[in-house]
Amino acid sequence: MSPGDQQRQIQELHRLNQMPEAQRERRLGRAEAFERLSPGEQMQVRQSAREEQNLSPDRRAVIRRAFQDLRGVPMDQRQIILNSARYSATFSPQERGILSNLLRIEPYQPAH
Repeated sequence: MSPGDQQRQIQELHRLNQMPEAQRERRLGRAEAFERLSPGEQMQVRQSAREEQNLSPDRRAVIRRAFQDLRGVPMDQRQIILNSARYSATFSPQERGILSNLLRIEPYQPAH
């Protein structure tokens, strides 16, 4: 690993250690879920993250609200909701794909 890469890793670990425990656990859970994906699936998640960033600010906000809501839904029920009439009317197929891919690595966060 190059010295620059080593420094970035050290900085990332420092930031991770400074996070509140719940946030740190969520970040680690996402990293573990991402690592379990096949290389093709990892590429889809990365592509969806880039696509989400390219959406207009208002659509990005709507997507983020849906993402926050759906992370409180058990993993096996998320796709059912994404395919529901309500979500089909609210989100384009591309937006539902973005949500679906990003939620693949998002740990279940039950409502408190």
